[in-house]
Amino acid sequence: MAPAPVPGVKSTLGVFNHLGLGVGVGTNGISVEAATPITRFLALRAGVHFMPDFKFGTDVDAYYNHPVTGESVSETIDVDCGLGRTQGSVILNVYPIPSSSFFIAAGAYFSGDKLIKIKGHSDAMMNYGGMIEVGDYNIPVDKNGDVRGGLKVKGFRPYLGLGWGRSIPKRLLSFNFELGVQFEGKPEVYSETGDLKEITENEAANDFQDIIKHLKLYPNLTFRLSGKIF
Repeated sequence: MAPAPVPGVKSTLGVFNHLGLGVGVGTNGISVEAATPITRFLALRAGVHFMPDFKFGTDVDAYYNHPVTGESVSETIDVDCGLGRTQGSVILNVYPIPSSSFFIAAGAYFSGDKLIKIKGHSDAMMNYGGMIEVGDYNIPVDKNGDVRGGLKVKGFRPYLGLGWGRSIPKRLLSFNFELGVQFEGKPEVYSETGDLKEITENEAANDFQDIIKHLKLYPNLTFRLSGKIF
């Protein structure tokens, strides 16, 4: 005969015996996460993070060949930059002191590799070709005078963070916050309207260089309300 179960073992170990749901806001946009415990020291979280497509405008240097003289003509055109993206995450919370709400978070974010999307149009470049400067590259303008591209990062991004609060509350609801970083690497320029061309003649100087330089680490700050489902 199989041995009788020992009362209280499951609740003592606390392995997958509860499910929590959290909704948060922060630098990742709006977050929705499910969580479950793995002993008193660990909790596993999986989530989806929606960044609304906030837009900002900037001007960029553009170049094209004059249709009559063939000379290179420079101008400045306005482009729209969008921040919208959707990310997934799998993160492990480590509670060094089970009686405390302090935790260390380690895991990864994935998908959502397009960090900034750039879109613009120039009537002057219709049918004549041309390019705009983004970082250390030129993005081509297509025959309709449109240009699309932007900055992208790694599709898989390791994550480390610190926080306070329980992803599976001891009671019905709890508030928690978290501060960490995604290790996304150096952002790269991409193009949807033709092949990129590296700028070699002169040192490029544009607004996107600071973004490329400083956003190798993406800051994560999230304020979250968590509830226990069971």
